Amino acid sequence: MSATTSAAGATPFPATGNPSAPDTLSERIEVLDVLRGIALLGMFFVHFSSRSTDPGGGFGLLYSRVVELFFVNRFFTIFAILFGVGFAVQLRRADARGDTFIPRFVRRLLSLAVFGFIAEAFFGFNVLLGYAIWGFPLLLVRRWSTKALVIALLISTMSPSISLLTRATYATVVGRAAHFDADRKADNAERIQAMRTAADGIRSTDYRTVIAARIRVLQVRYAQQSFLMPAGAFTLFLIGFLGLRLGLFEDPRRHRRLIAGIMIFGTASWAAWELVFPLHIAIPPEWPMPLRALSTFATTQPFAIGSLSADLAFTYIGAILLLVAHNPAWLRRLGAFGITGRMALTNYMLQVMILDFAFSNHGFALTINAAYAPLSALALFAVDVALSRWWLSRYQYGPLEWVWRSATYARWQPMRRAATVGDS
Repeated sequence: MSATTSAAGATPFPATGNPSAPDTLSERIEVLDVLRGIALLGMFFVHFSSRSTDPGGGFGLLYSRVVELFFVNRFFTIFAILFGVGFAVQLRRADARGDTFIPRFVRRLLSLAVFGFIAEAFFGFNVLLGYAIWGFPLLLVRRWSTKALVIALLISTMSPSISLLTRATYATVVGRAAHFDADRKADNAERIQAMRTAADGIRSTDYRTVIAARIRVLQVRYAQQSFLMPAGAFTLFLIGFLGLRLGLFEDPRRHRRLIAGIMIFGTASWAAWELVFPLHIAIPPEWPMPLRALSTFATTQPFAIGSLSADLAFTYIGAILLLVAHNPAWLRRLGAFGITGRMALTNYMLQVMILDFAFSNHGFALTINAAYAPLSALALFAVDVALSRWWLSRYQYGPLEWVWRSATYARWQPMRRAATVGDS
């Protein structure tokens, strides 16, 4: 096996130098599994916080504020960035073998879309389907140079503001400037009303009514303009794709300064998003519409990273990379996260199923004291660790990972560990 070897002789950053067996466990970039496991735990904290009640004394308020400041959306963002990393890994392995990449990746996205639809329609969680949809444009940019990808990343990040400026200018040119704000408000009000109507169904005790309402929400969500902008998932995919191309995940020792710089940038962006962006800058309504849109662009675009929740995600990812770069033994110390990250899809789907049936009206309608919310998150994660360790001691993939992999390759994959070469 080819690997990047540390001075201590460890091999924490396996390369993909074995084209005859491109996807074996020995080729995993272990730090990616650790990051996936950390993201799973972070989402537990967020989900239990959103479903907890404060009995008084202020702890619930403090806990929810901490989660809001440091956790909310950051761990979904980490997952999206890691999706881009995974895309880059798959592309590189296909190139090493000389395989046709596109059909397999299309099957991978279509099967992920099935998981995403199940998660959203049956359990009310809406991440995976969006990932599957926005994964397709990655095929268009997979051969672009690093410089071109950086330019694409910048344009993608700014796309909502660019769209607003373009539409405002067009409305002015065709003489509809006076109706521009009114049309936007009407569209927004229609969307909000549709979501509220569906929310009434989601609170039902009848599961079939809940599923129908969730499907209506799904239809509204994926038709709105904000989803059609690449500033969300696609931008984060590009960040991950570039991160692997630059070697940040496989050999962070060589890129410590860059990683530290990214962490500083992420933390500064978070501070700006939390402290500066909330300060409202009034734009005179008498200004021409394009100028008002341009002013909105100028006053909001510097905070785009914060709006994507990529700020602290950069910091968290960078911290783990620097820990492992400093001492590869951290991979072993963080093994509980790595073992759950190896089964991230299975554990995520299990997580959303448990949360939905535990707290929803069509399930057990449980409530949780805020004082016990973090303990509950840790306890459920510990169950995840135990189950993942037990399962992976017998099988080489998680159950849903095996289904996903089989769909990707269009043939059933070997499941038991004895069927392939063991870990190295």
